[in-house]
Order: sequence, then C-alpha cells, then structure tokens
Amino acid sequence: MPWTNWLGIALLVWVAWDLWAGSVWLHREFTRQYEPVAYWCLMLVWLGVAVSCFYW
Repeated sequence: MPWTNWLGIALLVWVAWDLWAGSVWLHREFTRQYEPVAYWCLMLVWLGVAVSCFYW
C-alpha cells in the first residue's frame, strides 16, 4: 500500500476526531459552536485533502 494511502487514512481519522470534538484547526482553532460556517468549510477542506491522498 502506498504511503499516500496511509496518510489519507490518518487524515480521515483526524477529520473524524475533529467532527467528534467540534473544533478544527487551520492557522487557529475554529469551533462548531461559535463559527459554524468556517468550521464546516474547513471540515470540507480537510476531507478533500484526505480523500485526494487516495488518488495521488
């Protein structure tokens, strides 16, 4: 299995953890409670990065 698949799996676990925790990081922390639009946009960004690792 290529290393990019392992990276994709790790990022998917990280996205799942962020979904459970209710906060996501880019250059600072965004929380689902206080900044829901930014939170969901960043979740989509990280999900896109994770899924793209399987198509490298």
